[in-house]
Amino acid sequence: MHKKNSYNKRGVSELISYVLLITFVIVLSGVVYTFMKSYVPKEALDCPDEVSVLVNGYNCSSQELNLTLKNNGKFNIGGYLIYATNSPQAELATIDLSKNITSGGTPLNPTGIKLNGEGNSFLPNYEEIHLFNISSIKPGIYSIEIVPMRWQEEDRKKRLVTCINAKMRKSLDCV
Repeated sequence: MHKKNSYNKRGVSELISYVLLITFVIVLSGVVYTFMKSYVPKEALDCPDEVSVLVNGYNCSSQELNLTLKNNGKFNIGGYLIYATNSPQAELATIDLSKNITSGGTPLNPTGIKLNGEGNSFLPNYEEIHLFNISSIKPGIYSIEIVPMRWQEEDRKKRLVTCINAKMRKSLDCV
């Protein structure tokens, strides 16, 4: 009879150990879930629908491209991505011109151009002139694609957002 009680005591202590272990695992998994949830973005940042930029004019030579950009949207813009094609058959612009800017903005790393001024400084209905050195692009530029960018605040942090829905393409004759 004495042996039976020692087995019961051992069984109860093992049962309590398993219950404590399972409780510890459940609490730990809840803590890990809460911690990991903060790393997953809730929704992608989007630009407002009324963001828009257009090429209001251009001049080019074999050395330089002079673009007149106009913010024809309803929101301020802070910068843009600019890509060019050097073939009339190219459907997608792949030559990054942002590193070639000589006036009108500052290159961003790894790509893009920050406009002069603080934050989203390019106001609606304003125009700016931007100059690019295109001497290394042979035989010349046939078209450009521009994607506006904005700095937007989320969770008290400023984030750079590309406005892919506002992408514009302009055919050029810079050959």
